[in-house]
Amino acid sequence: MNTASKPHISVRGLTLALGDGDRRRTVLQGVDIEVMPGQAFGLVGESGSGKTTVLRCLAGQYRHWQGTVQIGGQALAGRAPRFGFGRSPADLAHARSVQMVFQDPYGSLHPRHTVHTALAEPLRVHRMGDIDQRIDQALAQVGLPLSFRDRYPHQLSGGQRQRVAIARALILQPSILLLDEPTSALDVSVQAEVLNLLSDLRLQHGLTYLLVSHDLGVVAHLCDRLAVMQQGTIVETLSTDDLCAGAAQHPYTRTLVASAEA
Repeated sequence: MNTASKPHISVRGLTLALGDGDRRRTVLQGVDIEVMPGQAFGLVGESGSGKTTVLRCLAGQYRHWQGTVQIGGQALAGRAPRFGFGRSPADLAHARSVQMVFQDPYGSLHPRHTVHTALAEPLRVHRMGDIDQRIDQALAQVGLPLSFRDRYPHQLSGGQRQRVAIARALILQPSILLLDEPTSALDVSVQAEVLNLLSDLRLQHGLTYLLVSHDLGVVAHLCDRLAVMQQGTIVETLSTDDLCAGAAQHPYTRTLVASAEA
C-alpha cells in the first residue's frame, strides 16, 4: 500500500475518563478520526464537547486513554506517565513531529521571556544546533521582522503574539500542527491574516492540521474535512464542501449551521 494513502493521524475508539470516585466522568467515548497527510481536518462542537481533549491526547498531555492512536503509522501508547511526556527518545520524537498552537497567544508565552528565548527553548530541549539561524528562519516564515527577537509578549499585539506561537510550533519542523482555537482570541481583521498564514504554511511545508474551533466559518476557510462532536462523541464526519452545500445529515450539525447563519 502506498504510504501517501495511509492516514497521517488515525484514531480508533479513543475513550477517556477524568476524575476519581463519584467525580469520575467519561469525557471521550469511542472517538474515530482519520486525517490524511497534508490535510486540514476540523473538529467542531459546543464548549465541553471534547474537542480540545482530543488534541491533548494526541499531544501527550493525557496518556491514560483507551483506544488506538497512530501518528505517521507509529502507535502512540496510552499508558503511564499519566500526564505529559517524559524525555525518552520516543517521546522526544513525538514532540518534534507533533506541535500544538494554543487558543490564548498571551497565556501560552512566558511574560518574562523574550521572543528569542521562547523560540530557542524547544531547540535546546531537542539539542538542535544553529539556533540563531533557525530563529531567523522561523520569524521570516510567520512574517515577523528579526528585530522582534528582543521583544517581550506585552510589547506585541495579539496577532503578533500568535505569530510567535506559530513560529515556536514550527521551529522543530513538525509534520503535524494541533490548532486549538488559534484565532478565537483575536480581532476579526487579524483572524483572517492568521488563517491565511496558516493556510500558506500548510501548502509550503506539506503540514497536516487538526483544528479545533467552535466557528464553522473558520473551519470552512481552513479545512478540507471536519467532524462534529457532541458530548464526547463524533456524530457526523463530512467534507467542508458538503457542509457549505447544506448536505449535513445529523440534527446537531444542522443546528450548528443554523446558529452560524443566524
